[in-house]
Amino acid sequence: MSTPPGKMSTSPGRRDAAGFAVLLTVVATAVPAAVVALPDTASYVMPQALRDLGLSDGQAAGLVRACGLALPALLLATPPAAALVRRVPAWLVLFAGLAVLLGAQALSVHATSVPEVAAVRLAEGAGGGVVLPATLALAREQRRRRTASSVWAGVLVAALLLATPLALAATAGSDPDGVEWRAILRPYWWLSAIALVGTALLGLLRKGSDARAVPPPASRAERVQLLLPVVPAAGFAFLAVVTTYDWSPGAQLLLAACGIAGLLGLAVVGSRDATTGSPLGYAVVMLAAGLLTMPVTGPLAGLVGGRAVPLTAFLAGAAGALAAALLAGSLGRGAGRGAVLCGYGLGIVAIFLLLTMGAAASLWTLLTALCALGAGTGLAVGAALRHTEAGPALFGLSLCFPAVLGGHLVVGPLQIAKVGAVTRAGGGPMAALYALTAAYRLWLVAAGVIVVVLAAVTAWVSRTRAGRSPVGPADSDGAALPAG
Repeated sequence: MSTPPGKMSTSPGRRDAAGFAVLLTVVATAVPAAVVALPDTASYVMPQALRDLGLSDGQAAGLVRACGLALPALLLATPPAAALVRRVPAWLVLFAGLAVLLGAQALSVHATSVPEVAAVRLAEGAGGGVVLPATLALAREQRRRRTASSVWAGVLVAALLLATPLALAATAGSDPDGVEWRAILRPYWWLSAIALVGTALLGLLRKGSDARAVPPPASRAERVQLLLPVVPAAGFAFLAVVTTYDWSPGAQLLLAACGIAGLLGLAVVGSRDATTGSPLGYAVVMLAAGLLTMPVTGPLAGLVGGRAVPLTAFLAGAAGALAAALLAGSLGRGAGRGAVLCGYGLGIVAIFLLLTMGAAASLWTLLTALCALGAGTGLAVGAALRHTEAGPALFGLSLCFPAVLGGHLVVGPLQIAKVGAVTRAGGGPMAALYALTAAYRLWLVAAGVIVVVLAAVTAWVSRTRAGRSPVGPADSDGAALPAG
């Protein structure tokens, strides 16, 4: 008995549509789950945490140090995971990363000592470092890869912009006299749970389809290139830990500047390389995205509201990032290069707007600046990713979060130096707030200079590659992009 023709034609289409919907759900939850776990908000719940753990005030630095281990762990986990998803089905890698992340968040309720807190944060960072490249690889494997990649780019930028404001908002409901301080160890854990269920469903859908389950292995040269960011990532992770032991702000700034310069050199070499290169300088763009998101919005969230963050403005910036990334996904290579440079321009406009604001900035001014920042970053990342192959896309992602940490290693010492000077002069809380604002403005000036340099480097890299980069699978539409 023959199968009705209608079923033969519609069943695969419905399965593909269901798989695509599940994938978008996984991306929209897994990426924020990995990123929002990164900020260290221990200082906002320090009194109750010290009281519950039986620690003295002198041991507070150890707890802050333990809570700050998530980002260094993510840096170290991302490059090996990027190489792994080129050999193993991405959904399996994603499932494992989400399981580690959700397991650490579940165990955080039982953390009763600083070493246990450190273990939870290390596991959360490592899980996030596996989740991010796996979600990118899944997006690149889709038949509708252009839309999926654009959504991934927009969600990543939005999550980076919202990470600290959302983490601070998660502490706002904590009971000052209770033990709810552990909420900072598992903010929005339900995102991880939804993503884990969605990933399992995605695996079942793929098992039941005719789609290739195991991608062909990447070349040895590509796997080696994907592991290159381990070196700067390890260096930044080491600095993030050792500089918490009473290093002078000047020494921290010097090392952070050298590290950022090293990242830029690696991004330029990678962009021009035949294996990791991309026609629009995606690796350099991801450096800019790392520097212009969490290191900018994190201190800003603390300045404009502390725990009572005006989330509306940050949410508007995140929405602008997603909309701009989706728009960039429809652009060809010629228009894409202009879109990338336009994104840099919007980032510079956002920095100028933020420089004009004080701690008591109006909501509309803040909203305008964050919309420009989100739209500019989303436009640049979305346009550059649109014309980038899977391997170079993973390479660029591995450079993004060292840039995030590099930005924090600049703005943190600036704030410590300014507040320390005010404290030694006998200034009060308002003077300390003004000092924090002045340090933040110094960081914005430095970030503006860095963005101008990165824009010039991106224009140069994209121009030199444009003439010798043939149109490849990343520029086409329809067929699934090979995952290997």
